[in-house]
Amino acid sequence: MSKFVFILFCYIIVSQSISADCSNEPCMLDKAIKSAQNNRVKDPSSPVFSCMLSQWNAKLVESETDLSSNIETYDVFGYERFLACYRSVSKIGAAGEIGVDTEKRKVPNGTRFRARVVCKNGTCSTEWKDTECCYTIDLEKY
Repeated sequence: MSKFVFILFCYIIVSQSISADCSNEPCMLDKAIKSAQNNRVKDPSSPVFSCMLSQWNAKLVESETDLSSNIETYDVFGYERFLACYRSVSKIGAAGEIGVDTEKRKVPNGTRFRARVVCKNGTCSTEWKDTECCYTIDLEKY
């Protein structure tokens, strides 16, 4: 019985170490999404400024990923679902603020914001790239 328990214990340890190995497949997707969420653009005059991004997802950019060098590149997408979001052309006033004397442009509901996130050796850096309108809640373009 003790041999069986020992073999089972060894099997569990080996299988966990294999499952934690990311050398054969990308494993930084969640960390890339978290990096994009934490590094959102806060300047209202930026073309990639958003009010309240939600419904996050990511896609591996295989052409810029090198797993042997521990480099994973993702396009991370966040979707604007807040209906009262405005982007100011100047830095005066807060996003969506009524009564500020500046030209404002509504950020359409369903606008998709794309960030390029590069993860090297477990550390991710985020660069916001562009926006594209408009996507339904099912992520279908309309």
